[in-house]
Formats: sequence, structure tokens, C-alpha cells
Amino acid sequence: MNYEIFISEKPRDGKGIKDIKGSPVVTPVQVHEANVAFVGSIPQKPPVADGLVTDTKNLWIGVLTADCLPVFLIGEGVVGVVHAGWRGTLKGITFNAVSYINRFSRIKKAILGVGICGKCYEVGEDVYKLFPQEYKGCFKEINKGKFLLDLKEANRIQLKAAGVPEIEDLNLCSVCNNDRFFSYRKEKTYKRTLSAIRLI
Repeated sequence: MNYEIFISEKPRDGKGIKDIKGSPVVTPVQVHEANVAFVGSIPQKPPVADGLVTDTKNLWIGVLTADCLPVFLIGEGVVGVVHAGWRGTLKGITFNAVSYINRFSRIKKAILGVGICGKCYEVGEDVYKLFPQEYKGCFKEINKGKFLLDLKEANRIQLKAAGVPEIEDLNLCSVCNNDRFFSYRKEKTYKRTLSAIRLI
């Protein structure tokens, strides 16, 4: 599994990073859906997707986040990256990305990147009600109509369901580690953290 990951830190705005170590970075237009796009070369227009997959060595694929969870995926001769907020998670973006990889490779590992943790992510009952029963353990009620959502655990459920044998967690929360990473919840910023991966 020859891969490399890159995670930008403050004060750099990940949106401004177009190349890493001399190789270009492809990021999608993220729409909080469950679409996965394959990147074989530098596209003329960025794909509209919340998951990217590549088997090409001369480029990075990345997502931009400021609380949503980036998930790195590593297969045999292929890598992927996912942008998973609560909407994308509800729609199964991470499961879809693994299933996409498994069509032509074999998934080996997933890495949970810098995203808001289950102690910091407060959501309302409207969000809680949308999730099916299998995800109810990812929620903790803190007072009437208010819940803490463990987005990492919700995506772990999808990774396990898709057959990922190894799941690593970098244990980096965008709120708890706001000195290093951007958090929209904490600081209402429009700057983003870039999480990128490439084959080497």
C-alpha cells in the first residue's frame, strides 16, 4: 500500500492549495450528496461529487472541510477520499466510495481524518429523526431536542458494512484542535482544511 496523505494546517487556507510537492491537486465541487467520481487525469472542470477515486500516481485527490469528516480510502493500486458531513453520511457516501473501489480493486484500509468529534457536534431532533435505526447509537441526547452526533462512528458503520478490514482514526477534532485546523462551528470561517491523498 504505497500512498501518502496530506492535511493542511492553519494559517493556510486549503482552498488555495493547487499543488503539493510539485504534483497537482484535484478537488471536487462538494454538494453533500453520495456521488463518487473517478479522476484519471486533471479534469477541465472539477467533478461534482463528494468522493474521488484515482489509480494515477502523478496527482493528488482531496476534499475541503471545516468540521465535516474526510475519509481516506486505500485499495490495491487505488486510493480514494470522501467528504462526509451528516447529509452525505445519511446518503451513504462512504459506503458508496468503498463499493466503487471494490468494483475494480480490493479495499485494504480507511483513515478517518480531521473532523468534528462526537463530543462537539450538536444537532437537533430534525437530524436525529432522519437517521435509520442502525445509526441511533451514534447519537447521545443531551437535553430535549438536542443531540451529540458521532460522525466518525456513523462512518465506521458504513466502512464495516462495506467490508473495510482496517480502520485507522487520526483522533483529530476540528473543534478541539481549532488552533491547528479550521472549524465553521467554532469560528464561522469560510477557510477550509485540505485533506488529500496520492499513490506513490
